[in-house]
Amino acid sequence: MNTTSQTTAAKGIVPAVLWGLAPFAWFFLLVGWLDLDGELSGPVQTALGIALLSLPAPWLLWASWRMPRPRVKTYLAEGGALAAMLLSLFVTAVYFLGAANPNETASPGFTAAYAATAAVLIAAAWPLPSRRLAYGLPALGCAAFAISVQVPQLRTGEHLESAIATTDEVLLYLLVGTIALGALLQIASWLRGRLRTA
Repeated sequence: MNTTSQTTAAKGIVPAVLWGLAPFAWFFLLVGWLDLDGELSGPVQTALGIALLSLPAPWLLWASWRMPRPRVKTYLAEGGALAAMLLSLFVTAVYFLGAANPNETASPGFTAAYAATAAVLIAAAWPLPSRRLAYGLPALGCAAFAISVQVPQLRTGEHLESAIATTDEVLLYLLVGTIALGALLQIASWLRGRLRTA
């Protein structure tokens, strides 16, 4: 009986399962951090939050630059990192803009977080031509969102009574829109390439 192939298969399955579970582990850590609000000192709570919300960035870069392709574990790591990054962007928006005055510029920390995300997406797409559209357009959306909240005139709209007057509008229509558009254009580009080689 040849056990070499079985051992190799087992070694391939375990990393895939771990990477598949990684986003769930990250989510539970995020929920735990949110539950600890008020239990820890301010600096400790902030430091933990920054570390946790920043984790998807090196996670995505590792999957893009260091992990072999095509591998199931690589796609699971990449997908998990993107999902965690999207949720971290939402939490960041709520944290910085939830109690902010829509008639004033947003905190520089918010703009820095979204600008850094844009840079990470561009860096992650650099070694992967098949991801340039899928990552490039969301990077543009992050940069535009980061800039728009620094202009008070762009933060006032129909819902002036809301502390996040245009967060829902910009985040929904611009950021999520660029994510969807980037994914669709990347799929269209892939299909066109397949048709050419067929």
